Amino acid sequence: MRDVAIIGSGMTKFGRLEGKGLMELLVEASLKAIDDGGAGDRDFDAVYVANFAAGELTHQTGIASSLVDQLSLLPAAADRVENGPASGGSAIKNGFLAVASGAHDLVLVAGGEKMTHVDTSIITDIVATLSQP
Repeated sequence: MRDVAIIGSGMTKFGRLEGKGLMELLVEASLKAIDDGGAGDRDFDAVYVANFAAGELTHQTGIASSLVDQLSLLPAAADRVENGPASGGSAIKNGFLAVASGAHDLVLVAGGEKMTHVDTSIITDIVATLSQP
């Protein structure tokens, strides 16, 4: 396996962030990471987006493909990684393995969830789906 390094990182503020949707938050954090890593002029091979419930919470599906488009990273491959509360770790693992195996040279891993705009009872029902019946 090849050596792998995380060359940049970025994040948004945490909180209610009224007026900012999930995609805006993903774009903001991704641009910060790309800038921090000095990778703005490089071609990304793939983008891994960690997310648990965008479809249920924000009615946004295809968020990985949408992020690739928003960041003008085409033709990078786009994968959404969903693994409940471990989605972020799983996305990092997938990005690591893609580079370590030689399948890709440069990947972006992003993750986010937007829950503050939804009633607590709805979020509770969605999070409850993580447990076995």
